[in-house]
Amino acid sequence: MRLGVECGGTFTDLVLLDDSGRLAATGKVFSTPSDPSLAVLEAIGALQAVDLRGAPLLHGSTVATNAVLERKGPRLGLIVTQGFRDVLELQRHDRDVMYDLHYRKPRPLVRRELVREVPERLDAGGKPLIALDERAVRDAVAELAALGVTSIAVCFLHSYRNPANEQRVREIVSEIAPALDVSLSSEVVAEFREYERASSTTVDAFVKPTVDGYLSRLERSLAERGMGELSMMQSNGGVVPAAYVRRRPIHVLLSGPAAGVAGAVAVATAAGIDDIVTMDMGGTSTDVCLVTGGRPQITTESMIARIPVKLSMVDIATVGAGGGSIAALDPGGMLQVGPRSAGADPGPACYGRGGTEPTVTDANVVRGLIRPGHFLGGRHTLDREAALSSLGVVAAELGRTPGQLAEDIFRIANVAMAGAIRLVSTERGHDPREHTLVAYGGAGPLHAAAVADELGITTVLVPPHAGLMSAYGLLSSDFQRRFAVTRVDELDGLAPGELAEVFGELLADGMAELAEQGVGPEGVVVEQELDLRYRGQGFELTLPVPSGVSPQEAARLFHETHAQRYGHSTPDKAVQVVTYRLTLRVPRTDTSLPAVAVEPGERHEALPVVIGGEERVCAFVWRASLPPGFSVEGPAVVEEDTSTTYVPPGWAATVDEATNLRLTRGA
Repeated sequence: MRLGVECGGTFTDLVLLDDSGRLAATGKVFSTPSDPSLAVLEAIGALQAVDLRGAPLLHGSTVATNAVLERKGPRLGLIVTQGFRDVLELQRHDRDVMYDLHYRKPRPLVRRELVREVPERLDAGGKPLIALDERAVRDAVAELAALGVTSIAVCFLHSYRNPANEQRVREIVSEIAPALDVSLSSEVVAEFREYERASSTTVDAFVKPTVDGYLSRLERSLAERGMGELSMMQSNGGVVPAAYVRRRPIHVLLSGPAAGVAGAVAVATAAGIDDIVTMDMGGTSTDVCLVTGGRPQITTESMIARIPVKLSMVDIATVGAGGGSIAALDPGGMLQVGPRSAGADPGPACYGRGGTEPTVTDANVVRGLIRPGHFLGGRHTLDREAALSSLGVVAAELGRTPGQLAEDIFRIANVAMAGAIRLVSTERGHDPREHTLVAYGGAGPLHAAAVADELGITTVLVPPHAGLMSAYGLLSSDFQRRFAVTRVDELDGLAPGELAEVFGELLADGMAELAEQGVGPEGVVVEQELDLRYRGQGFELTLPVPSGVSPQEAARLFHETHAQRYGHSTPDKAVQVVTYRLTLRVPRTDTSLPAVAVEPGERHEALPVVIGGEERVCAFVWRASLPPGFSVEGPAVVEEDTSTTYVPPGWAATVDEATNLRLTRGA
């Protein structure tokens, strides 16, 4: 057996697979933001009748993300090359908010008085120009330790080409202050762009103690239960052992959302659908991702709390529109939904846990789309009167009824989610109308068809156990490691075998690291990518390239990709290779697809819901009673333990052979 547990902002989800990879048990509990491991253990503890001895746990958690968002971490120091003390203060000249007269650059994780410079210098090729001053390093470490620093980031100029000086700093720290955690930029991001590399290294150093403490508590509890190894999902969609996460905790910043994408891809691929947009709507936010050819889009530039993070991640856009997103009036009296969320504690008003402000979930309860007695399969009864009361306050200010306001909230949330999908599709040169929307999370299927209408998408796929898709994705994900190195050259100046030579060096280093983690060469899939740009451009495009690709072929692929992304290309202009990227992946083949265990006897009811501001009779059906081939036209609501699917008027839902729900829009 093996267990997948994913911690979200509102709920923690569990999926258990038996030894043959088939679904054996599921669970869903409220998250515990103060210590996410408590919800993990509660979910595991609910499986009292299951023998979990030796069962490995694959885990996705926002513990690293929350540490940065809340800025709850160690007193952090930074050691840099002499003359670069203000690399985190200067940042970039661009602004993430254009017209804010009170704009302030994001505050670094390291206070300026805790940054130390030491003499050393490499040229752009990694050749030493100024030797490392070890006495200055010792003085800097001693000063930072005396100031209460417990974690140190090290970022030297051009260390991505030669890490020797950074490695020596770590040795010195271990000699004079062995209790300090150390993060080296040459290990966190072996790429150029000094600010982004320094920023990423400080994030890694900042979350390291928090992640280490969290994993230690969790591993102790698992050991007490006799369970097996703990692994975690990385932001790039691959699973790695907890021991690796301890060394590079920055790689798990988006572990939960990445797991959901992995699960959605597995289900869609099995259904014969390669081009999808994933939509994971949970209690706090909605995460969306574009998948083409069965492969999620990957980005190497992301931000968390306005802090740049330069790592390979699944290209996920997040919007503050979840079930717990709060509806309120802005200073101008306009209704807005999110990004503020009621989360798990106190949660929406209808949860009866102390929340009083209206949320998206409250709106769906008032509309009648979520039945109070059927929430979480009837394990938690919702308070409809509390939901009505919460909406009534805002509705009175707008001169609306609670029912009308509920529909307003529903529509505003849908527009926000559609905007996030445009960000990862239309603004990346892809037409969302050519993709299937795969909706999951507790609230995703409830809003999916309406979001699809906003985008012109005509097909929606709702997987079985949609509310647990991220937990399932943990169990279906491959083992994966990504490696990168920056070497700037013009393609037409490279010899035929030079690209292969650099990839060969990356492969040797990668296989050595996999061997340290107990992964042999058998079954390892090797994938290559290049970051390319026109000479003079400030940014690059990352594109996959086949093994043995020639410089000429790489240039041709770049021109084609540039034209797709930006609508034009310049084939007669010189192309530069900037960064080489290598992915080593061990595919998982022992996981069966999730499926609904169909019960005999269809369960149908006809009940009133609010549609278009008016009450209409709607068909309510229980998903576990629907056999393959079953079809229903909207308006209809399909209920299950962990999620609810809404089929609006003009749409129809059909159960396919794999028990997926396929929603299609009429002509």
